[in-house]
Amino acid sequence: MIEASAAGKLVISGEYAVLDGAPGIAVAVDVRASARVRVAQRSQLTVAGDGAWAFDIDSTGRLHWPVVPPAGQGRVLAAVWATLAVAGAAPAGPRAVTLDTRAFSRPVAGATAVKLGLGSSAAITAALTGVLLAQAGALSPERILAPAIAAHRDFQGGGSGIDVAAAVHGGVIALVPGAGAPRVRRLGWPAGLHALAAWTGTAAATPTLLARVAAFRARDAMACARALAPLDAAARAVLVAWEAADAEAVLASVAEFGRHLRAFDTSGDIGIWTPAHERLAGMARIAGALYKTSGAGGGDFGLALAASPGPIAQFAAACAAAGVLTVPVDAAVGGVQVADVAEVRE
Repeated sequence: MIEASAAGKLVISGEYAVLDGAPGIAVAVDVRASARVRVAQRSQLTVAGDGAWAFDIDSTGRLHWPVVPPAGQGRVLAAVWATLAVAGAAPAGPRAVTLDTRAFSRPVAGATAVKLGLGSSAAITAALTGVLLAQAGALSPERILAPAIAAHRDFQGGGSGIDVAAAVHGGVIALVPGAGAPRVRRLGWPAGLHALAAWTGTAAATPTLLARVAAFRARDAMACARALAPLDAAARAVLVAWEAADAEAVLASVAEFGRHLRAFDTSGDIGIWTPAHERLAGMARIAGALYKTSGAGGGDFGLALAASPGPIAQFAAACAAAGVLTVPVDAAVGGVQVADVAEVRE
């Protein structure tokens, strides 16, 4: 049996602008999704913590479910398998597939587990693509990335691919959209730049936020373009500063990007900044750190950044005192990892 795991992500810059061609920067985080695949008599999908469903595969790579999995649990498998089938890279014969994204959720009092917003769908897509390609005998980050992005866009209805790129490659990556497939560049971490991610305690509805952006564009295309233009310029400035490894310049350009993101939020009535983000921003400001939303906003995580460790340590202490979950930002987190594992007989 082969298992692959892939990392979650935090977006550092480029949110929303990356959908219109600006570069984005993301860092992998050590919260991992896993996919296991083994040869079986009958194909079956098991989603850890949710249940199991049999499926069949036709000659085109399309999956058929005698009983359709609820809540879309089968969509990632169907999208990845179909994408690999088109490329002639899907495994032949029945497979038992197990998917596990439980690390991307946290229990909340009085509610079911809440998603953290660290890119669980991208991570499981990357892990599943990797493990199925390993079954077919072809594996490398470059080999995984294109079909993983294609499959993720298929079942998510679009996206830049930055979260998939971070899940596949690990570390820090820059995604630069282009006419064809986006280009991914591996980046270092600027010396002297310190960061910590903090959770708002609520999950963001990314499709809802993207729908509000689409509605903004539909009702006033010129105003939307005017609001996006400075985001594009600021995202490019962040990448220049990052590649120069200039921590102070990174902070200044990220702050500029954050100001334009706030203006975009206000202009389009998107809902990126929430009271929970405002609270974390206030805690970071008191600690002497810069704060920005990470990803789509509306909940999920934000990032505190500083040019020395003291403000981040103070922000971490404030978060601990307030019961706020924090996640370390580590540029050394690996991307897709594949291994043969011993099969456990139940």
